[in-house]
Amino acid sequence: MSRWSARGFSWVQRSALYRELHATAVALLPTGHGRRWLDVGCGPGLVSRLAAARGYGVQGVDLDPHMVAAARRASPAGPGAPTFSVGSVHHLPPMGADVVSAASLLAVLSDREPALRALRQAVASQGRLLLIEPSETMTWRAAWAYLRRHRRWDGAWALLLWAATRRPERAVPRSLLVQPGWRLSVQPLWDGMVNAWVMSRAPDTPAPGPEGAP
Repeated sequence: MSRWSARGFSWVQRSALYRELHATAVALLPTGHGRRWLDVGCGPGLVSRLAAARGYGVQGVDLDPHMVAAARRASPAGPGAPTFSVGSVHHLPPMGADVVSAASLLAVLSDREPALRALRQAVASQGRLLLIEPSETMTWRAAWAYLRRHRRWDGAWALLLWAATRRPERAVPRSLLVQPGWRLSVQPLWDGMVNAWVMSRAPDTPAPGPEGAP
């Protein structure tokens, strides 16, 4: 991506509505107390900053150096601040983090099954994987209806832009995420237009059933 793309994503992440959604997703995980969080495809670093604010030691990685530069500019310096580096989802340290996150990543990848496998392999024993992805109901029409129904105009443009640029057929299905040795839960956000999926590494538990319940 270009420097202009990084600036555009930074602009979107400043939307109150967009930030609120991602803060809700991050809050699904327990507070960090110094545990490790790896944010993959971090972009300008919103999820990384939210996780750091909850007490995690955060490393954000993105394939695009312009995104990494934008994340560094947006993040306060000092103890507890997230760090950022250029890196690929396919070259993550094995079992390297207590929480691994990826926001709006799988829906844009052509090789999402290998990418999902790489994300799972980066999760430490008893750790968790957080995936924030638009659902198949994310359309411009649905987004506009949501805004009118809830009278949410603070950052409405970010939701409308997201909806206008997403393809419903690229939504991440539950069937992709049901994996042996993992528990799966989902929190619908924005009336189900976005899903916050949490996969919990639990090697000693049975494989999840057809609906992905623990």
